[in-house]
Amino acid sequence: MGSLMLPKTSHGRPGSSVGHNAAMDAVRTAKAQSRTQVRARRAEIVAGQGPSGRAEQAQDLATAFLTWVREYAVGHGRRDLSGLTVTAFRPLPTEPPVGVLVRSALAAGMRVLLPLTVRGRPNLDWVLATESTGDGVAADVMGGVTPTGAELGPEALRNVDIALIPGLAVDRAGHRLGQGGGYYDRALPLVRPGVPVIVALHDHEAPTSAGGALIPSEAHDIRVDGVLTTAGVRLLRHGPSG
Repeated sequence: MGSLMLPKTSHGRPGSSVGHNAAMDAVRTAKAQSRTQVRARRAEIVAGQGPSGRAEQAQDLATAFLTWVREYAVGHGRRDLSGLTVTAFRPLPTEPPVGVLVRSALAAGMRVLLPLTVRGRPNLDWVLATESTGDGVAADVMGGVTPTGAELGPEALRNVDIALIPGLAVDRAGHRLGQGGGYYDRALPLVRPGVPVIVALHDHEAPTSAGGALIPSEAHDIRVDGVLTTAGVRLLRHGPSG
């Protein structure tokens, strides 16, 4: 997974609540350290890109995603992308830029749902993206778009065909490192079985096929099915996450 170095964790003794609590504390500490490292590396990458480099990345991500979605749709008996429902997100300044992707998906006739975090609510709401949604919207639109009263609610995830979500890292087993709010761990169980969950990453963050450290995980962490970089969508082969 690039240069990400994940701290080791201890697991305590079976049957010991003290050992279990210590192990969970170690996992959370390891996750926090990993988040700090990934965020710092992303800041360096984006600073080095400059506006033109980030714009090129945005276009390449859109091309890669739409190419894969077309192949996926054909494989599932769809003649075109019209009516296909996907999720996306409003990226943080150092997250992979998916604004062009959103607009390209809309132009192809897809419905795009964006997450909305509401202060005091534990679950994500969802709203329909419009052509003005993307990387150039107002700075107060963090985590989605400004509330309009037309929110679809958490249950909207039950109707998506592909879930494209943010993340700081993904390992070869499909474990995802998020920002720490737990929103997607609560949201993803609503996605129908068989619907692919894809995490957008920078190119250097793509997991390796073998070797490398695994992301520390807890029982509630949901595994994802693949990653999106400018090279395309790569599906991960892993067993059931139970």
